[in-house]
Amino acid sequence: MPATDRGKALHRMAHQIREERLDLARWETLDCGKPLAESLADMDACADFFSYYAEIAPKALESESLPVPEDGVSSHLTKEPVGVVGCITPWNFPLMQAVVKVAPALAAGCSVVLKPSPWASLTCLHLGRIAASSGVPPGVLNVITGGPPGGDAGVILGQHPDLDKLSFTGSGPTGQALLHASAENLRPTSLELGGKSAMIVLEDADLESCVDWAMVGIFLCTGQVCSATSRLLVHEAVADRFLGALVDATRHRLRVGDPLDPETNMGPCVSREQLEKINRAIESARVEGCEALLGDPEEWLSPAVAASGGFYVAPQIFKAPLESSLWNEEVFGPVLAVHTFSTDDEAVALANATCYGLANCVMGSSTDRVRRVSASLRSGVVWENCNQPLYPSTPFGGCKQSGFGREYGHLGLEEFVSHKTTISADPGFCWNWYQPSTTPDK
Repeated sequence: MPATDRGKALHRMAHQIREERLDLARWETLDCGKPLAESLADMDACADFFSYYAEIAPKALESESLPVPEDGVSSHLTKEPVGVVGCITPWNFPLMQAVVKVAPALAAGCSVVLKPSPWASLTCLHLGRIAASSGVPPGVLNVITGGPPGGDAGVILGQHPDLDKLSFTGSGPTGQALLHASAENLRPTSLELGGKSAMIVLEDADLESCVDWAMVGIFLCTGQVCSATSRLLVHEAVADRFLGALVDATRHRLRVGDPLDPETNMGPCVSREQLEKINRAIESARVEGCEALLGDPEEWLSPAVAASGGFYVAPQIFKAPLESSLWNEEVFGPVLAVHTFSTDDEAVALANATCYGLANCVMGSSTDRVRRVSASLRSGVVWENCNQPLYPSTPFGGCKQSGFGREYGHLGLEEFVSHKTTISADPGFCWNWYQPSTTPDK
């Protein structure tokens, strides 16, 4: 399929998603429990991603001339589709996590086998339908489903010897298993795994906006976000004032309930398994001496919501010792761990003291100071005076145990491109390396 035709097909997919955004958003909400407003925003982002890669698809594989220091010789670098790509995606942003892989892969000319999470695969199945109706040839985008107990299709896909590239987003243990399978086949693999991101609030920060960004960072998608800023580092000079404002805002602004209710801004967890995991982390926090700041969690659930049988969990904010599991381990839920600091160097050291390196955020009024702190943080993404915004053009990915490879932007497309170097000599050119001996006969 020519590059210009790929771009046109991606534009049609973007248009179709915009046309169906309400239906797709409702299916997403029913599948994974996020509030409808969040799902609608996700659908808009999915359409924007297809539009972005549609624009760059025509030039995605342009060759590049390379300088060489020899007369009669030229060289160029050719970009080619990497081949058949396996994409394994999670349940927290079902369609969006698929699109950030599928859109650049299609733009690069690859064929894709997409394996969504068994917990939330409905919108990804519709993505296959949208691709077919948008002119993507049969067999170019293939969506497969399946998971325990009938056998995990993702494991089978990850082990397949004919796969040319694997792109995975999900948990660390699963990523390690897939990387091991890829190692046996020497297959290029990109991993976007977990995180324990920190939000640093300097004493000169605008505390009102910091409260809002802190809530976004931990309560969006019920905290089930790999880049969630689940650690909050607050300068000791403003800690009491800031935490008081954060607790008050959480009490008065956060409404847990039916995700289809427009008044709800935090829905249920995706599954009973995830709910139980979060509750175990909360109980461990209490046992380890973490101080709860939000009081009785039962007050967050209305009688109707509590009696519904849904997988609802109350938000939690804890003052957490540095040695606690809550401070060090990913919860993947609406549970915030708080600690104070006295100097910028201490804040950086505490933020970096984790095995993860996905994202961090710094809040302060001095741009130079914020930039200094930001430059010292070991993570693939740093937000300055904001938290969680991502755009089609901004590469996203981590370091350390948060994985490797990049999604979004031109780097996201490069993940699905292979490079071929061609060196050409003029006819008759040779080095004359092996000439007849000129040594006189003896």
